[in-house]
Amino acid sequence: MTALLTGCGPNKIIVDLPSPQGQYHVEVRKCPQPGAMTWTEKTQVSVLKSGTSENCQSAVNALAQFGSFSPDDQLQLEWISDVELRAWHPSFDPKFGPASASYKPDNPVKIIFAPAK
Repeated sequence: MTALLTGCGPNKIIVDLPSPQGQYHVEVRKCPQPGAMTWTEKTQVSVLKSGTSENCQSAVNALAQFGSFSPDDQLQLEWISDVELRAWHPSFDPKFGPASASYKPDNPVKIIFAPAK
């Protein structure tokens, strides 16, 4: 029964933050942790063009994507300009940001992994 439950669960947008000019947005989605034998959730952060969305465990539309950890209320997202996003969570490495991140080669949005000043 555990194996059946691992594929179920949230696939829910918890934050959608548009860039200042509205050309891009950041979508924060609560997702089931892939491959987990017990119920585990992860937070998926996707930078997208306006009008697009990204499902859990997918990076088809995402210009950039990274994961975050709980608690979600410690995740900081701030558009510095229409093409610069500041993102931070206490679980990120101070020099490198999140444990993993993916970027499309033509990604026009620069992500700066740093705490608020």
